[in-house]
Amino acid sequence: MKKFALAALSTVAASSAAFANFTGGTPPTAVPEISALEGTAAIAALAAIVLLTWERRRRAH
Repeated sequence: MKKFALAALSTVAASSAAFANFTGGTPPTAVPEISALEGTAAIAALAAIVLLTWERRRRAH
């Protein structure tokens, strides 16, 4: 399973780099940028959810 995951990951990495500048066909889609503050807030929100879930499970047992 690890070999398959590694092969899939390397294939995705290679193909994304190969087609990064592809301009034929349809125009590239605009991707919204995320600031460091928004990224940190998103990670903090996920961490809060994980910690609350962990605490509820710990108290239930």
